[in-house]
Amino acid sequence: MPVSTIETMPSSSQTRGTSMNLVATGWALTSALVGLFVICYLLSFVWPTSGLAHGWVSLLATQPDNFVRTFVEGVVGSTAAAWLAAVLFVPVYNRMIGR
Repeated sequence: MPVSTIETMPSSSQTRGTSMNLVATGWALTSALVGLFVICYLLSFVWPTSGLAHGWVSLLATQPDNFVRTFVEGVVGSTAAAWLAAVLFVPVYNRMIGR
């Protein structure tokens, strides 16, 4: 007799969501925000008259005249914003998913 390989999914009342890992979420957000900052910062040098990237750079850095300081402030600001978002979001998500 053939055996069926189709598995049935549990009903929504039986399914519990998987909790998020704070460290993994923090590093994922950090890499995304730092990557966006670096792309926008490089774009501001490639196309300086465009205002496309300057808003993101000025959001995270305060010294637009100093290349190194702007880059360091942007990376540190992106990292701080990512971890702040992770610390606020992950516990709330984990609490809500448990209900």
